[in-house]
Amino acid sequence: MATPPNKATVVEINLISAQELPSYKASSSTSSIRTYVVAWISPQQKLTSRVDKAGDKNPTWNDKFIVSIDKDLVFERPNSTLVLEIYCKRRYRKDRLIGKVNILLDSLIDKNQFWGSEDICGKVMAFHVRDSSGMPQGILNIGFMNLDGLLDRGMPSFLGNSSLAIDYRRLMGGN
Repeated sequence: MATPPNKATVVEINLISAQELPSYKASSSTSSIRTYVVAWISPQQKLTSRVDKAGDKNPTWNDKFIVSIDKDLVFERPNSTLVLEIYCKRRYRKDRLIGKVNILLDSLIDKNQFWGSEDICGKVMAFHVRDSSGMPQGILNIGFMNLDGLLDRGMPSFLGNSSLAIDYRRLMGGN
């Protein structure tokens, strides 16, 4: 197994869409569900997507997050995961968790070629969204890209430390 030259690498996670999520609305209600995603590797640094107001059971977010991943998470802690939680936005009550996706970082990253590679490695994947009992509740589509080839073999200064997670909207000054 190759030893990574840097302590961390920078990746982009694109929350694309979901399909066939449960609606959780009253049968007499005509409003659609509004969903968003909370993504995190470290629970102290959670990122939130925008709320999809029109997608109902098939939301589309197309939100991108930039995350630096410490090599220790992949090489020395093989059970490290990217957690994606899908919530239904509710007006007067606490938002409801629709389901969760846990993705092993090992399944996203090719350890032998990931760090220090000049190639831009990208993947588009689909995962089952599971409720608290483990039953499938739809499908979540994500894109994942290694940005090290674009960043001249080092972390850019705006990312600062090796455990930073930011979303494009915050980076570009939006809401």
